[in-house]
Amino acid sequence: MIEQQSRSLLNNHADLAANPRGRHDFGAQGWNVIVFQGLLFWVAAGTVTHGLNVVLPTLSGLYGLDYSTLLALATPASWASIFASPACAWLCEKRGVKFNIIVCLLACGLSFGALGYSTSYLSFVLLFGAVSFFGTGFAYVGGTALIANWFVRKQGLALGWCTIGQTLSSAFYVPTLAALFAWLGVRYGFWGISVIMLVMAVWAWLFIANKPEDIGRAPDNDAPGIDVRPLSTNGNNDYISRIRIRHLLKMRDVWLIGIATGGIYIMLVGVVGQFVPRIMEMGYPQSTAIFYMTVAALIGAPGAYGWGWLNHRLGIKRAILLYTLSWIVAIIVNMFAHHEVMLWVSLVMIGLCMPGATNLSTALIAAKFPRQNYIRAIAIVLPVQSVVRCCAFSILAFGLSWLGGYTGAYQLLVGVGVITLVLLWCTDITPVNV
Repeated sequence: MIEQQSRSLLNNHADLAANPRGRHDFGAQGWNVIVFQGLLFWVAAGTVTHGLNVVLPTLSGLYGLDYSTLLALATPASWASIFASPACAWLCEKRGVKFNIIVCLLACGLSFGALGYSTSYLSFVLLFGAVSFFGTGFAYVGGTALIANWFVRKQGLALGWCTIGQTLSSAFYVPTLAALFAWLGVRYGFWGISVIMLVMAVWAWLFIANKPEDIGRAPDNDAPGIDVRPLSTNGNNDYISRIRIRHLLKMRDVWLIGIATGGIYIMLVGVVGQFVPRIMEMGYPQSTAIFYMTVAALIGAPGAYGWGWLNHRLGIKRAILLYTLSWIVAIIVNMFAHHEVMLWVSLVMIGLCMPGATNLSTALIAAKFPRQNYIRAIAIVLPVQSVVRCCAFSILAFGLSWLGGYTGAYQLLVGVGVITLVLLWCTDITPVNV
């Protein structure tokens, strides 16, 4: 049965490749889901990661809190996102993906708004931990599950469009938040982002369905020839996966996917998280380094779609292997970027690689665990991925301290990339359908 489904999917991919118009025929409801998820990525990436560039110095100056201490506390606070995966996956199964997204948006909005009143280190840790938890819950658990529900053959293309939002967050979230602080003041400026989350929650409530079948449609805008197994439902019309957690824990590929995608994020976080200091270490002023980071982020916008297109053309395993290899090459080029030409080559490569991690890691999980199985699988895979990803700063710190600076640190990142390639090569992506 699985082999027949795999052949059917391959044939359908070939049909779509021969019909460019059909590739992007997501339908009005499909495009609604794609744009919605793109904005979820924009808000979540900025709120959980990029916004710290403005939030930390602002809170430090407003309340007299030590900036270095706040920065150090942001890391353990962000570990709350590890627990978001199983908790929000459970909520998705019990009450539906849409319900989870709405609850997490509202809770994240309240938590982020309250950050403006963080007068102590304890309140900052608790509130930013809540922001990390619920931000992960609405975008990377609920949001990616929504995409897995709506798209089967065109998932790579859909994710390609969605992750443009995440890429543009790198360029525009920080200026938006800074403008809100200047316009409304610091305390009310935080609530400005919360209002955006409230609008997204209303959008989900009124215009988003858990799955296309709920509104009389089929995945991929009524794509013909897809063998989609009937879905077991409970009274709330939510998915019920028959895979048990204990079975997932015994699957080799679950661990390979979790560790390998975590390795990809080590390279991403290792490079992007130290992008500005790395450029400044080459002798450039901070303003130039920030400008180069913005340029790299804007270059990544077409790259977001490009990786989705490559997934669609080559299949997820070939695409993610090529993506990992591209990161390795980009890091090696950046090691020799003291010459301006090499610097710009590395900027282009890093920019193109930045948006591919979320796209391809999500697609890899969904390829192995389609549709109703996806939600249960990410309850295990994402925590493994998150734990591995958290090693990024430790690896960087060791390289910077003991291996001669950024050259040594980047050599470690290249080593992580090579190990990731091997793990991905060993991963069996045959869909699990039970």
